[in-house]
Amino acid sequence: MPGRFYVEIVRNIPGLFWLPFFYFVFPELLPFGLGEKLHGYPYYSVIAGIIGLTVDNSAYVSDIVRTGILAVPRGHIEAAVATGLNRFQQFRYIILPEAFRIILPPLGTRMVHNFKNTSLCMAITAPELTWATQQVESITFRGLEVTFLATAFYLLVAFAMVQVILKFERQLKIDISSITRIKT
Repeated sequence: MPGRFYVEIVRNIPGLFWLPFFYFVFPELLPFGLGEKLHGYPYYSVIAGIIGLTVDNSAYVSDIVRTGILAVPRGHIEAAVATGLNRFQQFRYIILPEAFRIILPPLGTRMVHNFKNTSLCMAITAPELTWATQQVESITFRGLEVTFLATAFYLLVAFAMVQVILKFERQLKIDISSITRIKT
């Protein structure tokens, strides 16, 4: 029940909320002057960005994993029990390998989405690609060229990530035709 509450709260709050929360509000909640020490750390904006994006994505990833485990056919679990596997062995040898095939596509999509959301870290002045693009533009006045390069970079990296995920999907795919082929 606490996990379900966490997932519902985090999924219904925009991702852009978590970045300023962990950058501005979270340090103020810490005792013993730790907040001032955090803000004094030169890379705190990067750390706050990582924590904010992690919290935002953790709810989605946990829901993807939960539904993947629930999608494993009940008969497979019953067969694992019937063969004498303990709960750990059921998860290790039956449930998680089957669930992984199911969760790989949405998990890959979430990974690409998280990569693209790193641009939101600009809101807390974390040095990332979109922030750097604005810095270069303000110095060189070459906004179109710099924006085009940043867009091309995001596109190429996201495309490469998708290709790797698709390769994993093809490797994990079960060839149903070889299983159901009936020799006459």
